[in-house]
Amino acid sequence: MSQFVVYMILKELGGKATTRQIKERALEKFPDLTLYSYVRNRLNKLKKKGFVRNYPTKNDKNELVWEIIAEWI
Repeated sequence: MSQFVVYMILKELGGKATTRQIKERALEKFPDLTLYSYVRNRLNKLKKKGFVRNYPTKNDKNELVWEIIAEWI
């Protein structure tokens, strides 16, 4: 379930966002849940399943941009 929620947050953010942006949105949307602390883990699981890919930002090589590459059916 939380993988789907993280996927939907990324989709809300235009299909491409940094880890920080996704975490901030998860915290705004679900302030009573700890989902924001598991965002990177869920994104990596989505990557293994082929739904998203990641690459470093141009300005900060430690920050990753996540992009949807397959639709969740």
